[in-house]
Amino acid sequence: MKRNIVAAVLAVVLAAAVPILSKAKKTSGQILDQQAFRNVHSYCIQTQDLGSHYAQMVQSFFNEQDKPNSMVNQLPWKLVSDCNQADAVMSFKFSETEEPANATNGGNMQVGSAMGIVNVTWFQVTAVVSSRTDSKPIYQVQGARTEERGERALEKTIRDLAKDLKSTQ
Repeated sequence: MKRNIVAAVLAVVLAAAVPILSKAKKTSGQILDQQAFRNVHSYCIQTQDLGSHYAQMVQSFFNEQDKPNSMVNQLPWKLVSDCNQADAVMSFKFSETEEPANATNGGNMQVGSAMGIVNVTWFQVTAVVSSRTDSKPIYQVQGARTEERGERALEKTIRDLAKDLKSTQ
């Protein structure tokens, strides 16, 4: 009898807790300052701390995203060119690693089809959103690794940011 009462009480508690827990959505990145993150309505891109290769990669990516239905234009934040007019500053950190991989002569990897070992370059990008006024980081996200194209890694990072923005609104 006591077990039935305990089980019934536990079932009621769990039934009440599930909707509350399901509302707390998991973000891809880390929101370091919830209030400041909610107050961002505009941002600018900062590339001064990047090497010229990565700075050009970021500039090219955002220039290509200048189309009406692009991923960047679907963000609820407005991209502005003058950081003095922005609520936040977005900067990037690139990591690039080379790892050995089997080279093939095309097609599926079959026994005896390996041509040798080649180095494959992998990129990963972290975006950091900081307050414009005090440069304090308020959000950061690291996108998934991609091979051979840093632009693709940057795209994955921005996609994770977009998902986080949708889930927190």
